[in-house]
Amino acid sequence: MIEMHMNNREKRDMIHQKLEVMKKCYQERNTENFDQFYDAFFDRNRLPIIIGTDNGPWFRTMEQIRWLITYDWEKWGDLQIDTWNFTIHETESLDVVRAKGILDFHEDRVWDIDILMIFSKETDDYSCRLMQFKIPRNEIRPVVILNKNEAEQAKSEKEMNDLIALNGDVSFDLMREHLAQNVRKMLNEERPYLDNIHVREEMIYIEECGDGYLFALTGFCVHTELHALMPFRMIGIGWGYEIRDAEFSHPFVSELG
Repeated sequence: MIEMHMNNREKRDMIHQKLEVMKKCYQERNTENFDQFYDAFFDRNRLPIIIGTDNGPWFRTMEQIRWLITYDWEKWGDLQIDTWNFTIHETESLDVVRAKGILDFHEDRVWDIDILMIFSKETDDYSCRLMQFKIPRNEIRPVVILNKNEAEQAKSEKEMNDLIALNGDVSFDLMREHLAQNVRKMLNEERPYLDNIHVREEMIYIEECGDGYLFALTGFCVHTELHALMPFRMIGIGWGYEIRDAEFSHPFVSELG
């Protein structure tokens, strides 16, 4: 495991260097830089998951990931990434890294953006197994409402069906059952303004890493004040049946491109 020969300063330097590659590639917007970006974060022998900001698919294959990243370079505004002031939540086998950036469209639109990454310590190159781009303000002002938009409802249903197809390992069924219960309990306690929290166990993705695991799921809930049916996502890490760290978000709607 990488923890055996890398101290905290060396780890922060490595993450900084990876974020510098991301920053450079998003600034240059050259689609030929895709391999440089991919190899800075991911292991080509184990495909990761990348989750975008909007309501839609999770990017799992090399072709899907290439499309997503190069689309960002062609269509997004200027992404400025803070490559030093990130946080690391360390556990025995996985680290959760949270970085921040600003997406500037130079048209009176500037968005904050969060970049969440789960790194595995089981490989010498400290590879990222899951990456999510998140617009942090969308929980305060949710913009994907399923019962008022048929197109978003269709995208959400496709995302759920894709997750069911992704999760074929029945050995995790008991863990999924406990995770679903823990997620509902956590959201009921932390977000009392949400009701009818719906989490389907077959749509929880689980990946073992050492003695721990990472997970990702999608579901939907009702915002009681807005009377809105909304999708949500959660990614995180766990140990046994315990959730060690989790990040909640609603998808964000963008009318770009």
